[in-house]
Amino acid sequence: MPEVAVVHLVWAPLGPAALRRFAASYRAHAAGADHRLVVVYKGFGDARPSADHLEALDGLEHETLRYDEPTLDLPTYAFCAEALDASHLCFLNSESVLLADDWLAALLEPLHGPGVGATGATGSYERPHSVNPLRRRRWPSFPNPHLRTNAFALSRGLMREMRWPPARTKRAAWELESGRDGFTRQVWARGLRTLVVGRDGRAYAPPEWPGSATFRSGAQANLLVADNRTRQWEEADAHLRARLSRLAWGADPEAAAAQAPSGPAGRTGGPMRASGA
Repeated sequence: MPEVAVVHLVWAPLGPAALRRFAASYRAHAAGADHRLVVVYKGFGDARPSADHLEALDGLEHETLRYDEPTLDLPTYAFCAEALDASHLCFLNSESVLLADDWLAALLEPLHGPGVGATGATGSYERPHSVNPLRRRRWPSFPNPHLRTNAFALSRGLMREMRWPPARTKRAAWELESGRDGFTRQVWARGLRTLVVGRDGRAYAPPEWPGSATFRSGAQANLLVADNRTRQWEEADAHLRARLSRLAWGADPEAAAAQAPSGPAGRTGGPMRASGA
């Protein structure tokens, strides 16, 4: 297995609690693949990480980076791709919590198959509803398959090829993740597929995402890496759960899946079995 860097973002405003959750899950679940753990401190300015931050990582072998530009997650990850010498990168945001053993092996395995550019723990068909109609044109119409970038993996070479404009607002970050020239569409433009990987070790093409039980469906029983949005759905009452699921998959998920583009023209592909499942 080529050298892999697992990058975990530590955002100062969240305090040490989020890092403690991640570190506990990292200790509890074997990655299943050799890697280096890189902790990126963001938003700390001139301050040092607190004693509580350092205590959360006590005993974990890791490297550190700092990045304090006023941008959100994806441009930070682009900085990491330039700074780190690794063949593949796995990015985990500040809210990520690992849920199963062999999580890294499962995310990496499909990348060694033909025509696969990126894998993630979750995906969605959503397009923003809270931006004005003129700006909404910057997103494809629903269904809009895209990998959610809370937990994803790809080669460092591909990461460095793509465009990562500064994203200093939530709207700009949404556009960079799911817009017409966002992360997923840039991968597709290179003739490469984007797959969601479940806790079962299977890799799912975009038309299969609503039924994969990874994000806002199927009790999320197949979720590999949790984050604040998956926790929001899990903790919601029935009414809010239904609304969130409609945002992700539409009122008729089967019909949306039938209409969803699956990636580069001419490429489809059913579930794949990843090692370590």
